[in-house]
Amino acid sequence: MSINEVYEAINANDRVRLLMKTVPLNILERMQVKHFETKKFLLHQDESYDNTYLLVSGRVKVFLNSPNGKQVVLDVYDPGMFLGEQEAIIKRPYSASIINISPVTVLEIRNADFVEWSQKDHRFADRLISNLSEQIYHLTKRMERYSMHSALQQIGLFLLHCDNEKVPITRERITYEVDTSYRNINRVLKRLADIAVIEITRSTIKITDRQTLQKIIETED
Repeated sequence: MSINEVYEAINANDRVRLLMKTVPLNILERMQVKHFETKKFLLHQDESYDNTYLLVSGRVKVFLNSPNGKQVVLDVYDPGMFLGEQEAIIKRPYSASIINISPVTVLEIRNADFVEWSQKDHRFADRLISNLSEQIYHLTKRMERYSMHSALQQIGLFLLHCDNEKVPITRERITYEVDTSYRNINRVLKRLADIAVIEITRSTIKITDRQTLQKIIETED
């Protein structure tokens, strides 16, 4: 693989470029650029892997599978996030599974190279700590939603968040953010649509009455 392809991937995203700013040349030269179609990039919970990955483009879902088949989503990562960095550092199997929910491009880094980089490059180590802290923060907030809010409240809060951030709302996005079944999501959305709190088109969902939605979230048992 040409080093130019690696540089092209690095420069495709500002966050990736910042993370890679001080990477040692010998480690950079051993990196590989990989491309995957949707659901073709999969790393399994409790399995060990030889590489760490940096997400350059696309999105991946981080999730747990229980013995009874239930799936719990822990987070959805955007470009600039590492995959498997904790496991590389502590030399453990993956604590969760990962699958791409869109086409992705990743930088593949050998675990030994990643650990060497984190130990020798203090600026990178600082950025890595920031990344890990962000992951922990998002996970804590998600677990708060899962444990303290009903499915309706989880969905309502996520709808408001997307509306505030001007992010398109889809059923698929909701499935990654709430701890309930797809069937229950549809039931809640229908309930909100029936009372004209939201409007559902073929592909997107739009809030039409923020005040009522907020009241429902606050008063739901």
